[in-house]
Amino acid sequence: MPCLRAWAGASLALQPMKTARDDATLLEAVARRDEAAFGELYDRLSRPVFSLVVRVLRSRPEAEEVLQEAFWQVWERAPDFRAELGSPFSWIVTIARRKAIDRLRANARHLRRIEEAQGAREDDGLVAPAALESLAADEAGAAVRAALARLNPDERRAIALAFFDGLTHEEIAVALRAPVGTVKARIRRGLLKLKPALARVRLAPAD
Repeated sequence: MPCLRAWAGASLALQPMKTARDDATLLEAVARRDEAAFGELYDRLSRPVFSLVVRVLRSRPEAEEVLQEAFWQVWERAPDFRAELGSPFSWIVTIARRKAIDRLRANARHLRRIEEAQGAREDDGLVAPAALESLAADEAGAAVRAALARLNPDERRAIALAFFDGLTHEEIAVALRAPVGTVKARIRRGLLKLKPALARVRLAPAD
């Protein structure tokens, strides 16, 4: 698999077109796992794609991450490209735009959850019923739900935000107005208390 980080450091200047392969030809080569073609396609299109992504996200660091994610998807999905449905550039822009919008939605959800946590009562565990229902529905799942209910509110809130909402330790610290070290300690203590119940849960194999 190609190294995007190496290509990211290369010049992004548009190449002269008189000897260059067109985008469709490059993408066909990428579908055959031609890393050189992928590098050329990245160098040619990453600048305009990045410009679009940074306009959506208004953050260069996040736009750089989304750009890399988008081109990884191009590498993985190149065999799915159909020229009759549009140009390679339009296809890649669509991938990048969707990923940028997904990032915006995730950021908004995180911010909303942080705000909810900041306004919650001290005895509110912040574990949504739907999240609990997502646990195993059998006897082992019931044991996990019961074990969560027995945690103290601080531990339950920290674990809920970390594992049901996917917040980072830093985001949880902001939400709970507590030092990051305290948040980590609460999660660690809570997980130790949950360990016997979690050991009983058998996850279904991935499809």
